[in-house]
Amino acid sequence: MKKLITFLIFLLAVGQGATAQEVSGQQLPLPNAELNQLALSAELHQLTPSAELRPITPTYSDILMMKALSSSELLAMPNMPIVATPFATAQPLVCCYDASRSETASIEVSKNLRLTATGAYRSYIGLMDVRSVSGGVQYSLGGMTVQGALAANRYLYQGRVFTQYGVSGQLSYSFNPNLALTVFGTYYNTNPFFSMAAFPFVPTTSYGGYMTVGSRSFYVNLGVERRFNAFEHKMETVPIITPAFKISNKVTIELPLGDLTKHLIEKTLIKSGPHRH
Repeated sequence: MKKLITFLIFLLAVGQGATAQEVSGQQLPLPNAELNQLALSAELHQLTPSAELRPITPTYSDILMMKALSSSELLAMPNMPIVATPFATAQPLVCCYDASRSETASIEVSKNLRLTATGAYRSYIGLMDVRSVSGGVQYSLGGMTVQGALAANRYLYQGRVFTQYGVSGQLSYSFNPNLALTVFGTYYNTNPFFSMAAFPFVPTTSYGGYMTVGSRSFYVNLGVERRFNAFEHKMETVPIITPAFKISNKVTIELPLGDLTKHLIEKTLIKSGPHRH
């Protein structure tokens, strides 16, 4: 009996020792918070010493997508009235969906006289911002219409601000419902050149005239224009060839083909010139 009791005590001691050895070789489970801290610490230790943690910035494609979404009817755009805010305190382009906007106010003083004021903000993402304000007057008498306007444009280009002031006038006379004549002119105190990308969006001094031939649903403007080329620093002559389709009272599609015609003529003259090899 004593031998049996001694043997059972020996087996119990051996079992407890094996259990203690097995437990000592295992890693006890840690709380979730401690596991997260250890995982984050391990990831940070795996980074090279020269690596820097930088914030994620939107790419040019992201900004273009935000611009596209801003014009969607499914996106509720915030109300952004035009205010006289200096560029130094203006919001960045990616703020408020970056939507270009404009406001126009018109007052009919009499049957033949009308006053108009316009304010606009145009954003060319990655290029420049433009704020414009203008005031104009229009007087009509019979088949003659006279228009005059004063304008100011302010450009924000690569952190610099440029201001442009201009005055314009236009005289139109309708001989009959199918034929009209228009002469116009615009003068700016400065004709800045920023870059070739911004070149088409900056107006310059110009003058010219054209005839309008056609009906109310379809007509063509044919004439000539002289305008200042800010890149070449000289005046140039451009034909006016603009067919127009009037779809409704509020929608008219115009196709200005004057510049295209000018380039085609110049290309043809260069090929047929005396320097052809």
